[in-house]
Amino acid sequence: MVFETIRDFLAQQLGCDEKRITAGTVILEDLEAEMSDLADLMLMLEQEYGIEWTDDDLEELKTVGQITAFVESQME
Repeated sequence: MVFETIRDFLAQQLGCDEKRITAGTVILEDLEAEMSDLADLMLMLEQEYGIEWTDDDLEELKTVGQITAFVESQME
């Protein structure tokens, strides 16, 4: 469910086909997203799931799968 939420948001935000977005997708490289797109994603996830991010988290989490796993770990 978290993965689908992230995938749908990115597809809409970036105007790309959701089929391009997998767990291994590197958001800034593979989808040619900008840091502002990543910030928008983080804000949406904060609101959707009630989690918080640090600057260190943002630097470490590169792929859709990593972000999904982080969100799911914060929900436990």
